[in-house]
Amino acid sequence: MSDESREQVKRYWESQHEDGDPDTFLDHPMIQAYVAIRSCGDLTSHQTLAVEAIRSRTRPGSRILSVGCGGAEKEMHFVNDLPDRHFVGLDLAESALERARQKIEVNGVKNLELVSGDFNNLSLDANDFDVVLGSGAIHHIENLEGFWAQCRHMLRPGGIVVGQEYVGPNRFQWTDVQCEIGTALLREHVPAEHKVHHDRVEPIPLDVIIAEDPSEAVRSEEILSTLEAADFKIVEHRGAGCGLLQPMLMYQMHTFDPSNWAHNRRLAELFAIEQRYLDDGTAGDAYAMFVAEP
Repeated sequence: MSDESREQVKRYWESQHEDGDPDTFLDHPMIQAYVAIRSCGDLTSHQTLAVEAIRSRTRPGSRILSVGCGGAEKEMHFVNDLPDRHFVGLDLAESALERARQKIEVNGVKNLELVSGDFNNLSLDANDFDVVLGSGAIHHIENLEGFWAQCRHMLRPGGIVVGQEYVGPNRFQWTDVQCEIGTALLREHVPAEHKVHHDRVEPIPLDVIIAEDPSEAVRSEEILSTLEAADFKIVEHRGAGCGLLQPMLMYQMHTFDPSNWAHNRRLAELFAIEQRYLDDGTAGDAYAMFVAEP
């Protein structure tokens, strides 16, 4: 990637993504619909899937640890959907936790508490939780082996891990297949008006990724393999696609106006193409929802 492109990535990231999210890719309503249909066959959201996984496998009073909760925005939704379960949000950013605690108090939320902790170096009580929940946080964990060992330590008998995660290439270092097919699709199926950042797929420069967030997708592609190596059994897995779409469209997803049906038809065409590559095994899922038990 040229120096100019690197600077474009950096400027766009800094201007649009103060929360460290590398792109608004998943925020686009058409992508959300595609991800839901790919993983569920309907428009059920991944959060709803997680809620149902927790509800069906726990009972009232169960304790759920949500790692990497940040400002607890997602956790506020979970506690509303599961008011008879108790959630504990954990994060290292004390300032974000304090702001979230104030919001919890103002809103009178009784089933959510927030604690400070480093998910790369956990040391929590044994048999204290029924669920460990990772909602877009596990792909920031470098010490996956230690984390899974702590999950086994913390979980009560019958406990589970529920994850909703980016599981694509570490640090967005796209594979040769992603680069080759993605570049061809950009050339043949994406008009110039949507290629405001790049017209070919190349790995994102490591210095750009690490400078903005040293933990971003640090070992994302190893999440599921290390989970199984830690003697967890994956009892539910739903792939959400995007292994080609994300490297093609991140940093330029905002050019697709969801109120413009020509844009939506173009995206639908790309969805169908990616699905063919997913079906024949050429491409893999960049995102997945999974449930695992020791």
